Amino acid sequence: MKRSRLAFTLIEVLITLLILGVLGAAFVQIFGTTMHATGRINAENRLLSEAQIAEQIIASKVMVAWYVYPAGTDLKFNGGATVYNALADSSHWVVGSDPVLAMILPPENPQDVCFAGLSTDGCYQLLAYYAFPRSHYQASVSDSQKLQDDPRNDDTWVIMEFRANMYGFEPDDTCSNIPVPNGEYTGRSGRLLIEYVQPETESPTYKIFSVQPQGQVELRLRTRKVVAGTTLRVPGASRPPLTLDVRARNFLVGCQ
Repeated sequence: MKRSRLAFTLIEVLITLLILGVLGAAFVQIFGTTMHATGRINAENRLLSEAQIAEQIIASKVMVAWYVYPAGTDLKFNGGATVYNALADSSHWVVGSDPVLAMILPPENPQDVCFAGLSTDGCYQLLAYYAFPRSHYQASVSDSQKLQDDPRNDDTWVIMEFRANMYGFEPDDTCSNIPVPNGEYTGRSGRLLIEYVQPETESPTYKIFSVQPQGQVELRLRTRKVVAGTTLRVPGASRPPLTLDVRARNFLVGCQ
């Protein structure tokens, strides 16, 4: 009667280890691919969410604006590096040519006074949105305001917001006295709204701000970010940018 073999041979052990090694390598590859895909999806969702929020913020301001500066208007905010037109190497921004949108918001309380140091609820307010390279933002702000160090994406743009109370401005009956910013808002700086914006220079048909007559504005936004060696574009390169058409509902209200 033959005895049962209870031990494994060396060859059987080696074959078993080989199979386990192949299965382990396949698992690691599948796990890594899944984690990479999950990270990419999360990054794309974040870019999409931030772009949608930024557009909604800008659109909400346009809707209540009393005036929107038309294409061709030359603006100068004179608030230092955070409002400097780094794209044109100039302190001036030209609506329609540069990525800038500027408007005048009505007073929060038209019955109140507008006086520096006492009350601002009665003030008309200048509000502008503009874009320049992320690298310029990083070089323009203090260390406490800097974004996460991300040199791979420093060529993308940020969109900034600039606000200033328009002391002394009261429209006349015909609204023919609307002031154009010419550098009087010294000392005020811009604030970051969104980063990782795809530059307009990457597509001949892509324009972030388009201003039409009577306070009609088209907002178009794309985001781009390099993550783990992969370039993410939201929306995708084959899809149109996020687009909103909005009109200033209070455009020149009260003018004759």
